[in-house]
Amino acid sequence: MDLSSPIIPGLTDDVTALCLSRIPRSNFRVLYQVCWRWKTFLMSEHFTAVRKLTGMVEEFMSVLVETVPGKKVYWEVFDSSGNKLGQIPNVPGPMKWGYGVTVLGGEKILFIGGYTGIPGGCVTNRNTPLASADVYEFDPATNRWGKLPDMNIPRYNFALAEVDGLLYVVRGYTNDGYCLLNSDVYNPETNQWTLMDCPQFRNISGFAFSFNSKLYAIGNGSCTVDIYDPKTKKWEELELAKSMSVYSYTVVRNKVYFLDKDMPGRLGVFDPEENSWTTVFVPTVAGGFRFGVGQWNNKVLLFSRLSVHETIMNDFDKEKGSKWRYCSQIKPSGSHLFSVLINF
Repeated sequence: MDLSSPIIPGLTDDVTALCLSRIPRSNFRVLYQVCWRWKTFLMSEHFTAVRKLTGMVEEFMSVLVETVPGKKVYWEVFDSSGNKLGQIPNVPGPMKWGYGVTVLGGEKILFIGGYTGIPGGCVTNRNTPLASADVYEFDPATNRWGKLPDMNIPRYNFALAEVDGLLYVVRGYTNDGYCLLNSDVYNPETNQWTLMDCPQFRNISGFAFSFNSKLYAIGNGSCTVDIYDPKTKKWEELELAKSMSVYSYTVVRNKVYFLDKDMPGRLGVFDPEENSWTTVFVPTVAGGFRFGVGQWNNKVLLFSRLSVHETIMNDFDKEKGSKWRYCSQIKPSGSHLFSVLINF
């Protein structure tokens, strides 16, 4: 194959890139069949950069689903119209629990830490968690997972959030169930992890999010929100009316929507700008109230964990009023575990 010849005869490769960048990614599987040269070009970082420059970046939702508890887990991808585009490869390595999933820079999925079980190892003869420091990054342009540097300390059941380009992995547990009193902070510019103390964040597991360039961390069982300012490198506290036990959450338009085990049938809403806490009624489904929370097109999604294919959504528009309705477009084939949005 002559790599010096133009990708499309009669056009320069720059012009070809501009033309191809206007084709929706849902059609790329057909374009890949043209030839190896086309497939390589369409999956290159250069072509991804061209799509950004031409404003042709698209939003996709990747849903981690489970069909056989603890055994069969895989990713499904939906475009902004709700079309199911297929699956992406599984994360390398053994099955894990207690891991973290996030998107860095809006483009790449990170799969962080977690634990595997090892037989024996304790007096009760049950599985002992073996914490992992592994970090994997999924590049949607190449459809491949790559290995990033390990965290400084293996951990699981932690909180995590991106703040101004830095990823904070907060506390959690490590081997032998040891409770961690620190955070690992990842800088993608240097591709390095740095340990940071977090003395104010007393509870272990929970959730975290970013607002106004600050890290907000809420531990399950805690009655405070712990806020870290990277500029001053100081923590402060925000008191809560009661403790929380959150198992799923998402952030839409700077508001946090969460599900709490102690509030069945209600969706919690936290507005950090107004410092207000409210709840919203959640309709029942077959099997009860257990959902996973996600977002799509600036709408809050609730995935039923017990009823496959059933998803409801709410755009929480103050002018039009909020109303739950079935989302006929998004139909995962298994129980929802995590969902993230990527743009490429």
